[in-house]
Amino acid sequence: MPTQTDFSVSVIPGERTGVINRKRAPFSWGWVWASFAGFMVFQVLLAHFATPYVTQGYQTQHFRFLVEGGITLAAYYLGGFLTGFISPKVRLMEPAVAAGLAMFAALSVGWFTPSFWYQFGLAKFLLGGGVAASLAYAGAFSAERLTGSVSEDEF
Repeated sequence: MPTQTDFSVSVIPGERTGVINRKRAPFSWGWVWASFAGFMVFQVLLAHFATPYVTQGYQTQHFRFLVEGGITLAAYYLGGFLTGFISPKVRLMEPAVAAGLAMFAALSVGWFTPSFWYQFGLAKFLLGGGVAASLAYAGAFSAERLTGSVSEDEF
């Protein structure tokens, strides 16, 4: 079902011609921090539900790392989805920025850890932050599509 949106086209000589979606809100740091909190809440909730299955019996450390990684990735998607669902206007970039900040916070632990494996690295930040931001953006886009705020071609 198509949605009604106001579109305006700028055709002033010397200016780029573009289509502007008026449903998009200006960037909001408040929604960035709300998204950041959403990631944390989903990580805690998912870990709470996964703990009984991970702690029963014998599992390898590798399995626990896989579960932790899956919980973290799912939390980025679900946190972005929650932000896109509850925000009154279209919010796609805020969850992505929040995911980058969350990755920065997670990797900053390496500044205080003597172990080589936990050290902060630009490549780790760019790769992890890119994956986290992509998942958060995809979650927000999915929610905005579900609510009818954006169309498929606005991806």
